[in-house]
Amino acid sequence: MVDHLMADFAVSGVVLGTLSSLYFYVYAGMQLPVGALIDRWGPGVPYASALILAAAGSVLFATTDTIEIAYLGRILIGAGSAFAWVAVLKISALHFAPTRFAMLSGAGMFFGMFGGFCGQVVGGTLVDAVGWRTTMWGLAVTGIILSIAVFTLVGRQKTGGTTHTDTLTMKKILVTFSSALRQPQVWLVGCGGAIAAAPVFIFGALWGVPFLMQIYELPRPLAASLTATMLIGWGLGAFFSGWLSDKMGQRRKPLIVGIVVAMASLSAAIYLPDLSTITIAALMLVGGLGSGVIILIFAISGDLAPDAARGSAFAFANMLMILSGAIFQPVTGLLLDLNWNGVTENSARIYDLHTYQIAFLLIPITSIVGMLMILLSRNMEKTPATQHR
Repeated sequence: MVDHLMADFAVSGVVLGTLSSLYFYVYAGMQLPVGALIDRWGPGVPYASALILAAAGSVLFATTDTIEIAYLGRILIGAGSAFAWVAVLKISALHFAPTRFAMLSGAGMFFGMFGGFCGQVVGGTLVDAVGWRTTMWGLAVTGIILSIAVFTLVGRQKTGGTTHTDTLTMKKILVTFSSALRQPQVWLVGCGGAIAAAPVFIFGALWGVPFLMQIYELPRPLAASLTATMLIGWGLGAFFSGWLSDKMGQRRKPLIVGIVVAMASLSAAIYLPDLSTITIAALMLVGGLGSGVIILIFAISGDLAPDAARGSAFAFANMLMILSGAIFQPVTGLLLDLNWNGVTENSARIYDLHTYQIAFLLIPITSIVGMLMILLSRNMEKTPATQHR
Protein backbone atom coordinates (compact mmCIF):
# COMPACT_ATOMS: atom_id res chain seq x y z
CA MET A 1 0.00 0.00 0.00
CA VAL A 2 3.03 2.28 0.30
CA ASP A 3 2.62 4.39 -2.84
CA HIS A 4 -1.18 4.59 -2.48
CA LEU A 5 -0.90 5.80 1.10
CA MET A 6 1.79 8.35 0.26
CA ALA A 7 -0.42 9.72 -2.53
CA ASP A 8 -3.78 9.65 -0.69
CA PHE A 9 -2.44 11.26 2.47
CA ALA A 10 0.18 13.41 0.64
CA VAL A 11 2.99 12.40 2.99
CA SER A 12 6.74 11.79 2.74
CA GLY A 13 8.67 8.58 3.23
CA VAL A 14 9.49 9.39 6.86
CA VAL A 15 5.82 10.06 7.65
CA LEU A 16 4.80 6.82 5.94
CA GLY A 17 7.52 5.03 7.89
CA THR A 18 6.14 6.56 11.10
CA LEU A 19 2.61 5.43 10.21
CA SER A 20 3.88 1.90 9.71
CA SER A 21 6.07 1.94 12.81
CA LEU A 22 3.27 3.05 15.15
CA TYR A 23 2.08 -0.54 15.03
CA PHE A 24 5.42 -1.68 16.42
CA TYR A 25 5.64 0.99 19.12
CA VAL A 26 2.22 0.13 20.49
CA TYR A 27 2.80 -3.61 20.06
CA ALA A 28 6.06 -3.34 21.98
CA GLY A 29 4.61 -1.13 24.70
CA MET A 30 1.76 -3.58 25.26
CA GLN A 31 4.06 -6.53 25.89
CA LEU A 32 4.51 -5.79 29.60
CA PRO A 33 0.79 -6.09 30.47
CA VAL A 34 0.26 -8.76 27.80
CA GLY A 35 2.79 -11.12 29.37
CA ALA A 36 1.34 -10.65 32.85
CA LEU A 37 -2.27 -11.05 31.62
CA ILE A 38 -1.49 -14.28 29.81
CA ASP A 39 0.54 -15.64 32.73
CA ARG A 40 -2.38 -14.99 35.11
CA TRP A 41 -5.51 -15.71 33.02
CA GLY A 42 -4.37 -17.91 30.19
CA PRO A 43 -3.97 -17.06 26.49
CA GLY A 44 -7.53 -17.56 25.18
CA VAL A 45 -9.83 -14.79 26.39
CA PRO A 46 -7.25 -11.93 26.33
CA TYR A 47 -6.21 -12.83 22.79
CA ALA A 48 -9.78 -13.23 21.47
CA SER A 49 -10.72 -9.84 22.94
CA ALA A 50 -7.63 -8.18 21.50
CA LEU A 51 -8.46 -9.39 17.99
CA ILE A 52 -11.72 -7.43 18.14
CA LEU A 53 -9.66 -4.32 18.93
CA ALA A 54 -7.46 -4.99 15.90
CA ALA A 55 -10.55 -5.35 13.72
CA ALA A 56 -11.86 -2.01 15.00
CA GLY A 57 -8.55 -0.37 14.14
CA SER A 58 -8.76 -1.79 10.62
CA VAL A 59 -12.22 -0.26 10.17
CA LEU A 60 -10.98 3.11 11.40
CA PHE A 61 -7.98 2.95 9.06
CA ALA A 62 -10.19 2.03 6.11
CA THR A 63 -12.60 4.94 6.57
CA THR A 64 -10.36 7.91 7.35
CA ASP A 65 -9.21 10.71 5.06
CA THR A 66 -6.71 12.22 7.51
CA ILE A 67 -3.30 10.96 8.52
CA GLU A 68 -4.01 11.61 12.21
CA ILE A 69 -6.99 9.21 12.25
CA ALA A 70 -4.93 6.74 10.25
CA TYR A 71 -2.36 6.94 13.06
CA LEU A 72 -5.09 6.06 15.57
CA GLY A 73 -6.30 3.13 13.48
CA ARG A 74 -2.77 1.84 13.18
CA ILE A 75 -2.34 2.16 16.96
CA LEU A 76 -5.46 0.09 17.61
CA ILE A 77 -4.28 -2.59 15.19
CA GLY A 78 -0.94 -2.77 16.99
CA ALA A 79 -2.58 -2.98 20.42
CA GLY A 80 -4.93 -5.72 19.29
CA SER A 81 -2.20 -7.73 17.59
CA ALA A 82 0.11 -7.53 20.60
CA PHE A 83 -1.31 -10.68 22.20
CA ALA A 84 -0.81 -13.05 19.27
CA TRP A 85 2.74 -14.32 19.51
CA VAL A 86 2.94 -14.48 23.30
CA ALA A 87 -0.30 -16.48 23.36
CA VAL A 88 1.15 -18.98 20.88
CA LEU A 89 4.31 -19.38 22.94
CA LYS A 90 2.36 -19.76 26.18
CA ILE A 91 0.14 -22.48 24.70
CA SER A 92 3.26 -24.33 23.54
CA ALA A 93 4.86 -24.02 26.98
CA LEU A 94 1.72 -25.17 28.79
CA HIS A 95 0.93 -28.28 26.80
CA PHE A 96 4.18 -29.67 25.40
CA ALA A 97 7.53 -30.86 26.72
CA PRO A 98 10.34 -28.27 27.01
CA THR A 99 12.42 -30.36 24.59
CA ARG A 100 9.85 -29.57 21.88
CA PHE A 101 9.45 -25.87 22.62
CA ALA A 102 11.86 -24.45 20.02
CA MET A 103 10.38 -26.64 17.28
CA LEU A 104 6.79 -25.73 18.20
CA SER A 105 7.59 -22.04 18.42
CA GLY A 106 9.19 -22.39 15.00
CA ALA A 107 5.99 -23.96 13.71
CA GLY A 108 4.04 -21.05 15.18
CA MET A 109 6.38 -18.63 13.45
CA PHE A 110 5.87 -20.50 10.16
CA PHE A 111 2.10 -20.03 10.31
CA GLY A 112 2.57 -16.42 11.32
CA MET A 113 4.84 -15.83 8.35
CA PHE A 114 2.34 -17.60 6.11
CA GLY A 115 -0.11 -14.95 7.25
CA GLY A 116 2.46 -12.33 6.27
CA PHE A 117 2.86 -14.03 2.90
CA CYS A 118 -0.89 -13.86 2.32
CA GLY A 119 -0.86 -10.23 3.41
CA GLN A 120 1.76 -9.42 0.79
CA VAL A 121 0.55 -11.57 -2.11
CA VAL A 122 -3.21 -11.55 -1.61
CA GLY A 123 -3.16 -8.06 -0.14
CA GLY A 124 -1.01 -6.70 -2.96
CA THR A 125 -3.39 -8.15 -5.53
CA LEU A 126 -6.47 -6.84 -3.72
CA VAL A 127 -5.02 -3.34 -3.38
CA ASP A 128 -4.74 -3.12 -7.16
CA ALA A 129 -8.08 -4.84 -7.78
CA VAL A 130 -10.41 -3.20 -5.23
CA GLY A 131 -8.29 -0.51 -3.52
CA TRP A 132 -6.56 -0.36 -0.16
CA ARG A 133 -9.64 0.74 1.77
CA THR A 134 -11.73 -2.26 0.73
CA THR A 135 -8.75 -4.47 1.50
CA MET A 136 -8.66 -3.07 5.04
CA TRP A 137 -12.36 -3.83 5.44
CA GLY A 138 -11.57 -7.42 4.50
CA LEU A 139 -8.89 -7.54 7.20
CA ALA A 140 -11.39 -6.25 9.76
CA VAL A 141 -13.78 -9.10 8.95
CA THR A 142 -10.87 -11.55 9.15
CA GLY A 143 -10.01 -10.26 12.63
CA ILE A 144 -13.55 -10.92 13.87
CA ILE A 145 -13.51 -14.46 12.45
CA LEU A 146 -10.15 -15.15 14.12
CA SER A 147 -11.45 -13.82 17.44
CA ILE A 148 -14.35 -16.28 17.35
CA ALA A 149 -11.98 -19.11 16.44
CA VAL A 150 -9.55 -18.32 19.29
CA PHE A 151 -12.33 -18.09 21.87
CA THR A 152 -13.88 -21.34 20.64
CA LEU A 153 -10.66 -23.38 20.47
CA VAL A 154 -8.75 -21.98 23.45
CA GLY A 155 -11.46 -20.33 25.51
CA ARG A 156 -11.05 -19.71 29.23
CA GLN A 157 -8.12 -22.01 29.67
CA LYS A 158 -6.28 -21.45 32.95
CA THR A 159 -2.57 -21.37 33.62
CA GLY A 160 -2.85 -21.77 37.38
CA GLY A 161 -1.74 -19.57 40.22
CA THR A 162 -4.45 -16.91 40.52
CA THR A 163 -8.18 -16.57 40.17
CA HIS A 164 -10.04 -14.61 37.57
CA THR A 165 -11.10 -12.18 40.28
CA ASP A 166 -7.51 -11.16 41.05
CA THR A 167 -6.81 -7.50 40.43
CA LEU A 168 -3.93 -7.10 38.02
CA THR A 169 -2.08 -4.09 39.41
CA MET A 170 1.00 -2.47 37.98
CA LYS A 171 2.94 -3.74 40.99
CA LYS A 172 1.97 -7.34 40.19
CA ILE A 173 2.89 -6.83 36.56
CA LEU A 174 6.30 -5.46 37.49
CA VAL A 175 6.91 -8.30 39.98
CA THR A 176 6.09 -10.86 37.28
CA PHE A 177 8.44 -9.21 34.83
CA SER A 178 11.15 -8.79 37.42
CA SER A 179 11.29 -12.53 38.04
CA ALA A 180 11.65 -13.12 34.31
CA LEU A 181 14.33 -10.52 33.66
CA ARG A 182 16.89 -11.05 36.39
CA GLN A 183 19.17 -12.77 33.92
CA PRO A 184 21.32 -10.10 32.21
CA GLN A 185 21.94 -12.54 29.36
CA VAL A 186 18.28 -12.19 28.37
CA TRP A 187 18.81 -8.48 27.85
CA LEU A 188 21.97 -8.89 25.82
CA VAL A 189 20.74 -11.74 23.64
CA GLY A 190 17.28 -10.20 23.29
CA CYS A 191 18.65 -6.85 22.17
CA GLY A 192 21.14 -8.52 19.83
CA GLY A 193 18.44 -10.66 18.25
CA ALA A 194 16.12 -7.69 17.87
CA ILE A 195 18.76 -5.61 16.11
CA ALA A 196 19.69 -8.55 13.87
CA ALA A 197 16.00 -8.91 12.93
CA ALA A 198 15.85 -5.33 11.62
CA PRO A 199 16.52 -6.30 7.95
CA VAL A 200 13.24 -8.24 7.81
CA PHE A 201 11.31 -5.25 9.13
CA ILE A 202 13.13 -2.85 6.81
CA PHE A 203 12.95 -4.82 3.58
CA GLY A 204 10.41 -7.61 3.98
CA ALA A 205 7.75 -5.68 5.89
CA LEU A 206 7.82 -2.23 4.26
CA TRP A 207 10.39 -0.96 1.77
CA GLY A 208 11.06 -4.09 -0.30
CA VAL A 209 7.93 -3.82 -2.44
CA PRO A 210 8.47 -0.19 -3.58
CA PHE A 211 12.17 -0.98 -4.13
CA LEU A 212 11.38 -3.86 -6.51
CA MET A 213 8.59 -1.92 -8.24
CA GLN A 214 10.79 1.09 -8.88
CA ILE A 215 14.22 -0.42 -9.55
CA TYR A 216 13.15 -3.57 -11.41
CA GLU A 217 9.89 -2.14 -12.81
CA LEU A 218 7.89 -5.08 -11.49
CA PRO A 219 4.11 -4.98 -11.10
CA ARG A 220 2.88 -4.70 -7.53
CA PRO A 221 1.57 -8.30 -7.19
CA LEU A 222 4.91 -9.73 -8.39
CA ALA A 223 6.96 -7.40 -6.18
CA ALA A 224 4.76 -8.30 -3.22
CA SER A 225 5.11 -12.00 -3.99
CA LEU A 226 8.89 -11.75 -4.08
CA THR A 227 9.15 -9.98 -0.73
CA ALA A 228 6.56 -12.37 0.69
CA THR A 229 8.88 -15.21 -0.31
CA MET A 230 11.21 -13.82 2.33
CA LEU A 231 8.44 -14.17 4.94
CA ILE A 232 7.73 -17.76 3.92
CA GLY A 233 11.46 -18.45 4.15
CA TRP A 234 11.47 -16.91 7.62
CA GLY A 235 8.68 -19.24 8.72
CA LEU A 236 10.40 -22.32 7.27
CA GLY A 237 13.73 -21.24 8.73
CA ALA A 238 12.14 -20.76 12.14
CA PHE A 239 10.64 -24.24 12.11
CA PHE A 240 13.84 -25.90 10.87
CA SER A 241 16.16 -23.99 13.21
CA GLY A 242 13.88 -24.71 16.16
CA TRP A 243 13.91 -28.43 15.35
CA LEU A 244 17.69 -28.39 14.80
CA SER A 245 18.31 -26.47 18.01
CA ASP A 246 16.27 -28.92 20.07
CA LYS A 247 17.99 -31.87 18.41
CA MET A 248 21.52 -30.48 18.81
CA GLY A 249 20.97 -29.00 22.27
CA GLN A 250 22.43 -25.72 21.00
CA ARG A 251 21.02 -22.23 20.54
CA ARG A 252 23.75 -19.75 19.71
CA LYS A 253 25.58 -21.47 16.84
CA PRO A 254 22.51 -21.80 14.58
CA LEU A 255 21.59 -18.23 15.51
CA ILE A 256 24.89 -16.76 14.29
CA VAL A 257 25.02 -18.87 11.12
CA GLY A 258 21.48 -17.87 10.16
CA ILE A 259 22.13 -14.16 10.65
CA VAL A 260 25.21 -14.34 8.40
CA VAL A 261 23.25 -16.15 5.68
CA ALA A 262 20.41 -13.61 5.85
CA MET A 263 22.78 -10.64 5.69
CA ALA A 264 24.64 -12.01 2.69
CA SER A 265 21.48 -12.88 0.76
CA LEU A 266 19.70 -9.57 1.28
CA SER A 267 22.83 -7.56 0.56
CA ALA A 268 23.26 -9.46 -2.71
CA ALA A 269 19.64 -8.72 -3.69
CA ILE A 270 20.15 -5.02 -3.09
CA TYR A 271 23.68 -4.35 -4.30
CA LEU A 272 24.28 -6.81 -7.17
CA PRO A 273 23.23 -5.34 -10.53
CA ASP A 274 20.68 -6.60 -13.08
CA LEU A 275 19.38 -9.61 -11.22
CA SER A 276 16.75 -11.84 -12.79
CA THR A 277 13.37 -12.31 -11.15
CA ILE A 278 14.23 -15.93 -10.33
CA THR A 279 17.50 -14.86 -8.70
CA ILE A 280 15.72 -12.25 -6.61
CA ALA A 281 13.18 -14.84 -5.51
CA ALA A 282 15.95 -17.26 -4.54
CA LEU A 283 17.79 -14.58 -2.56
CA MET A 284 14.58 -13.58 -0.78
CA LEU A 285 13.89 -17.20 0.13
CA VAL A 286 17.43 -17.81 1.42
CA GLY A 287 17.40 -14.51 3.30
CA GLY A 288 14.16 -15.49 4.97
CA LEU A 289 15.46 -18.96 5.83
CA GLY A 290 18.48 -17.39 7.52
CA SER A 291 16.37 -14.81 9.36
CA GLY A 292 14.17 -17.55 10.79
CA VAL A 293 16.83 -18.41 13.38
CA ILE A 294 15.70 -15.34 15.33
CA ILE A 295 13.08 -17.67 16.80
CA LEU A 296 15.84 -19.05 19.04
CA ILE A 297 15.87 -15.78 20.97
CA PHE A 298 12.52 -16.83 22.44
CA ALA A 299 13.80 -20.31 23.24
CA ILE A 300 16.75 -18.82 25.14
CA SER A 301 14.45 -16.46 27.04
CA GLY A 302 12.17 -19.34 27.99
CA ASP A 303 15.15 -21.46 29.08
CA LEU A 304 16.30 -18.77 31.50
CA ALA A 305 12.93 -17.80 32.99
CA PRO A 306 11.04 -19.55 35.81
CA ASP A 307 7.85 -21.37 34.79
CA ALA A 308 5.47 -18.84 36.31
CA ALA A 309 7.06 -15.99 34.38
CA ARG A 310 7.74 -17.58 31.01
CA GLY A 311 4.93 -15.61 29.39
CA SER A 312 6.54 -12.42 30.66
CA ALA A 313 9.95 -13.53 29.37
CA PHE A 314 8.47 -14.27 25.94
CA ALA A 315 6.71 -10.90 25.98
CA PHE A 316 9.93 -9.07 26.87
CA ALA A 317 11.84 -10.71 24.03
CA ASN A 318 8.93 -9.99 21.71
CA MET A 319 8.88 -6.35 22.83
CA LEU A 320 12.54 -5.93 21.92
CA MET A 321 11.96 -7.61 18.56
CA ILE A 322 9.04 -5.39 17.68
CA LEU A 323 10.85 -2.24 18.80
CA SER A 324 13.35 -3.08 16.10
CA GLY A 325 10.69 -2.53 13.45
CA ALA A 326 9.41 0.57 15.22
CA ILE A 327 12.85 2.16 15.14
CA PHE A 328 14.31 1.07 11.84
CA GLN A 329 11.32 1.51 9.51
CA PRO A 330 11.09 5.31 9.98
CA VAL A 331 14.89 5.61 10.13
CA THR A 332 15.01 3.99 6.69
CA GLY A 333 12.30 6.38 5.50
CA LEU A 334 14.33 9.30 6.84
CA LEU A 335 17.45 8.14 4.97
CA LEU A 336 15.40 7.80 1.80
CA ASP A 337 14.03 11.34 2.19
CA LEU A 338 17.47 12.81 2.94
CA ASN A 339 18.84 11.41 -0.34
CA TRP A 340 15.69 11.90 -2.44
CA ASN A 341 16.25 13.71 -5.74
CA GLY A 342 12.85 15.42 -5.81
CA VAL A 343 11.10 13.18 -8.35
CA THR A 344 7.42 12.33 -7.76
CA GLU A 345 4.84 10.24 -9.58
CA ASN A 346 1.11 10.56 -8.84
CA SER A 347 2.04 12.58 -5.74
CA ALA A 348 4.21 9.74 -4.36
CA ARG A 349 7.97 10.18 -3.91
CA ILE A 350 10.17 8.13 -6.24
CA TYR A 351 13.54 7.00 -4.88
CA ASP A 352 16.33 5.95 -7.23
CA LEU A 353 18.72 3.01 -6.85
CA HIS A 354 21.48 5.04 -5.21
CA THR A 355 19.04 6.39 -2.62
CA TYR A 356 17.76 2.91 -1.78
CA GLN A 357 21.27 1.48 -1.53
CA ILE A 358 22.34 4.17 0.94
CA ALA A 359 19.29 3.60 3.13
CA PHE A 360 19.64 -0.18 2.95
CA LEU A 361 23.16 -0.01 4.40
CA LEU A 362 21.23 -0.44 7.63
CA ILE A 363 20.81 -4.12 6.71
CA PRO A 364 24.46 -5.22 7.02
CA ILE A 365 25.08 -2.77 9.85
CA THR A 366 22.27 -4.09 12.05
CA SER A 367 23.16 -7.70 11.24
CA ILE A 368 26.76 -7.23 12.35
CA VAL A 369 25.86 -5.30 15.51
CA GLY A 370 23.29 -7.93 16.47
CA MET A 371 25.78 -10.76 16.00
CA LEU A 372 28.37 -8.99 18.12
CA MET A 373 25.90 -8.57 20.97
CA ILE A 374 24.94 -12.25 20.82
CA LEU A 375 28.60 -13.29 20.76
CA LEU A 376 29.29 -11.13 23.81
CA SER A 377 26.62 -12.93 25.80
CA ARG A 378 27.38 -15.80 28.12
CA ASN A 379 27.77 -19.14 26.38
CA MET A 380 24.29 -20.65 26.23
CA GLU A 381 24.85 -23.34 23.68
CA LYS A 382 23.61 -26.19 25.89
CA THR A 383 19.85 -26.13 26.19
CA PRO A 384 18.67 -26.35 29.82
CA ALA A 385 15.67 -28.30 28.57
CA THR A 386 14.58 -29.69 31.94
CA GLN A 387 15.45 -26.91 34.34
CA HIS A 388 11.83 -25.73 34.62
CA ARG A 389 10.16 -29.10 34.99
